[in-house]
Amino acid sequence: MMKFINNLRPQKDLSDFIQGYSGFRPDIIKLINTQPSKILDVGCGAGLLAKEIKSRYPNCKVTGLEADPELAIKASEYCDQVIQLNLNSLEDLTNNLLDKDFDLIILADILEHLIFPEKILNQLKSHLSQNGHVITSLPNIRHYSTFVSLYIMGRWPQNSRGIHDSTHLQFFTKKNIVNLLEKEGLDIEKESRNVRLIESLSWTNIPGKLLDFWPFRPFFTFQYLHRCKKSRLVNEP
Repeated sequence: MMKFINNLRPQKDLSDFIQGYSGFRPDIIKLINTQPSKILDVGCGAGLLAKEIKSRYPNCKVTGLEADPELAIKASEYCDQVIQLNLNSLEDLTNNLLDKDFDLIILADILEHLIFPEKILNQLKSHLSQNGHVITSLPNIRHYSTFVSLYIMGRWPQNSRGIHDSTHLQFFTKKNIVNLLEKEGLDIEKESRNVRLIESLSWTNIPGKLLDFWPFRPFFTFQYLHRCKKSRLVNEP
């Protein structure tokens, strides 16, 4: 069921979770190419991305969708509105998300956690304005660390966060991501990548950029980000 969160306090310490999943995302901010007025942040976490967006675009209204009730409470400090709901439920989205004219929908590392990401993406697209944008961020399972763990160490990698987060239900390479977006009627305008030698060590972003070219790029990219628009070839129902 939907819950609107206002002026409540979380009952547990979220510092570790926020550090790993809900931090400020400058890579997402860089893909915003027009001044937004209404943003939907799907899987908004603790709302730190919304906080940064509103600091840059103070007149922008940010609506957050979040499944975790504790994180939703925290996000209410920064979002104009937070709706707590089951992100896997088309019924919840239909019944509780009423706005149909968001000019930006952000899906930052959330689709890989969903049972049917294509269905949810299709439903969310119906809440996008005609000239609006969708920004996605997805981990790249083709990162060389998958090969090292699976073929050299002989085990499927499972971690508490990152590419091999044990809660991931879906796995994507660049081709999978492009196919998903195109299938759901979205045209890719811009692609960016986060390149890292060792996924858990952010300082390896810098040396990782030295390998951000073919043929090394697919194996050292740990996240692909895309900004998309509705395809002009797809007629809305």
